[in-house]
Amino acid sequence: MKIAISATGKDLSSAVDPRFGRAAYLLIVDSDTSAIVKAIDNQTANEAAQGAGIKAASLIADAGAEVVLTGVVGPKAAAVCEKAGIVMLSGIEGTVAEAIEQFRAGQETSASQPRKAAAPRQTTSLPGGPCKQKKGKGLGGLGRGRGCGKGGCRTRQGGA
Repeated sequence: MKIAISATGKDLSSAVDPRFGRAAYLLIVDSDTSAIVKAIDNQTANEAAQGAGIKAASLIADAGAEVVLTGVVGPKAAAVCEKAGIVMLSGIEGTVAEAIEQFRAGQETSASQPRKAAAPRQTTSLPGGPCKQKKGKGLGGLGRGRGCGKGGCRTRQGGA
């Protein structure tokens, strides 16, 4: 089985890069022999304004990876991996060699949930119409405002 591992370098002693899409290297490793089959130079991803995760996911899919070991997989990269049938294991730390051994021993972390994008702000949270509470003006993104959101409004108990 081919495993893709986000790494800071090209060898087994390199640290696992916690960033999937912007990892310096994507190593394709044979899980049976622990040999590096291919080292994909991904350093240009740091210069990309967007789409680094999608590109990285496409690169490992084209290389035939069935599993990816990394720190964090973003939602767009996760969608590409999922469509390609690649299992994502996140929260991986240590060296590439340690990650391979953990995977082979079955000690890997669970299949990942991609990091979620921020949820859109809710202005109505309960059935029966918009919230009657006065909305805060915020401080240019720094304040929390006084509006409803995240499941309810304190001024409307029981939908009244």
